[in-house]
Amino acid sequence: MGKILKHSVLENVPFWILAGIAMATGITAFFIPPMAEIHPSVLRFISWAFAFAALWTVFVAMVRGLDARVQHGKTSLTVGSLDPQPQNPEPIEDETEE
Repeated sequence: MGKILKHSVLENVPFWILAGIAMATGITAFFIPPMAEIHPSVLRFISWAFAFAALWTVFVAMVRGLDARVQHGKTSLTVGSLDPQPQNPEPIEDETEE
């Protein structure tokens, strides 16, 4: 994990609050009757809380100067270098003997 992204996650208080609420809701819902069954509305709330936590992390990373991309179809969040290959790579010289 990059230094800037790591810093964005560790000091991101809204992320930890939303993630904590989602985890606490899931654990609590597991023990409330009927036992071992979590209602679909609770699962929906947990997914929304985690989604907003992830989006907030992307927002903080963008504010700190990182590139970010959010893709809705098959849901993907990318933070950091969006193009891992250089635009104009240096040509590799062939070292064959003549």
